[in-house]
This record gives sequence, C-alpha cells and structure tokens, in this order.
Amino acid sequence: MQQHYAHTWLKPLLFFCFLIYTFPAFSQVTVTNIRVNSTDESAVEILYDIAGNQPADSVFIRIRGQSTGLLSPSARFISGDWGQEVQPGANRRILWKALENGVELDENIRATILVKVAPVNGRKPVEAVTTVIDTLPRKKYRPGGPEFALLSVVAPGVGNIFVQSPKPIIGHRLGVTAACYGLMIYGLVERKKSRDEYTLYEQQRSRTTAQPYYDRANTHHHRYYLATRLSGAIWVTDIVATFIKGMRNQKERMKTAEPKVSLRLGAQSGAPVAVFNYKF
Repeated sequence: MQQHYAHTWLKPLLFFCFLIYTFPAFSQVTVTNIRVNSTDESAVEILYDIAGNQPADSVFIRIRGQSTGLLSPSARFISGDWGQEVQPGANRRILWKALENGVELDENIRATILVKVAPVNGRKPVEAVTTVIDTLPRKKYRPGGPEFALLSVVAPGVGNIFVQSPKPIIGHRLGVTAACYGLMIYGLVERKKSRDEYTLYEQQRSRTTAQPYYDRANTHHHRYYLATRLSGAIWVTDIVATFIKGMRNQKERMKTAEPKVSLRLGAQSGAPVAVFNYKF
C-alpha cells in the first residue's frame, strides 16, 4: 500500500518538475508595438515591447535606407535596450545617433528588430523574431536667418516667406511684392505723363492755353511722388522686418545648437578620465 501510494503522487510531482524545467523552451519571444521616431534630425529612436525573452537572448537592429541600401550603425553610437540583458516589458528603447555616426536622416528608412534566442535550458538557437517598420524622418524646417533680407531687396515680400515658423508662410507676402512693383511702375508711368504735359506747357504761347497743361503735369507729378515713396516705404519696411525676424531665428538656433566644444568627465578601469570633443 505504501509503495502504491508513493507511485500515485510521485509521477505528478516529476511531471510538474519537468514542466518547470522546460518552460523557457516553450516560451515564445514576441516583439510588438514598434514605434520609430527621428529626434532633432540627428538620431533614430526605436520604442518596442518585448516578452518571453531571457537575459542571454540578443536584441539587435538592422536599418536599411531607401536609396543608400543597408546601413551599418556603429555600436558606439547605439544605446538603450539592445544586446543581451534586455529586460522583458513595455517601452524598451534603442537610440541610434545617426548624425554622429555620419548618416543624415534625409530618406525613407526601414528599421528591423531581431531577437537571437540563446540555447538556454534546452532552447534552440534561432533568430526567432523579426519585426519591421518603416519611417520617414523628414528634416525639420529651420526658419531662415537675416541673409534672407537680401532676397527681399530684389523681391520685396519673398524673403519674408522663408523666415516664418514653423514653416514658410506665403500669406499676403506676394501681395507685398505686387504692391511694391505695381506702385513703382505706376509712379514711373505718371512721371512720363508729367514730363509730356510739361513739354506741351512750354510750347504754349499764352498763359491761358498753357495753364491746363501745367495743372495736368503737376497732378501727374504728385501721383508719381506718392506712388514711388509709398512703394519705397513698403520695400524698406519688408527688408527691415525680414532682417529682424531672421536675427531672432538665428539666435534661437544658437540656443538649441549643440556646442562645438564639450568636455565630459568620467571613469575608465577605475581611473578618472576626461573626454574632449570638438565638432567641425
């Protein structure tokens, strides 16, 4: 009876222990909820959720450009949740500093996450997970600087389009161009009419017949004066406004730009080190 009782509970116990031992072999690695972003035109951020992986499993990325083909990110420019020892969970993050790696984000790219399953507890080594997502990290528009005031010198209103944020704004600015050139042309036409009338005035022999020509010449000259001065005022105002707006944009870029010279303190092999960086 005792031997029969022992066999009765021993078999389920052994089966339960076998399941516990082999559970990692049956667990399936899954990667879901992939999100790819570009940050400050200089880096690719990949967020993902992962489950079923073990510390010995390896997570890595593969990136391919639409026109440049397969890219080769250097490991020293990649940080975050990649390689081994990646903890299962949501919102795992990989950051590739592409610009520092010498790659400009100006094309459609394909980011692939792969998980290489390690042969732990009877699990077979296999690249079990391949998750692909496309992204188009477009370059962020940067409003122009004071140099666009030179464009307004040639074409009033046009230079001001490119200093607007967050993107170029046309709005009434082409109307400024039309108004300036229109008033200037109108003024020149009126000046010609004024001169023609004054020439006729000088040809008259009597004051009575000459007076109407003089009055018309004076009227045309007055229109010429007002039109050209108004056109010039609008022109100068647009140039000054474009220059001031461009200077503000330039100052804003300088505030957010990364310093060309940087010094970072740290430690390596227990010894203090200083890392000096200079960007051309």
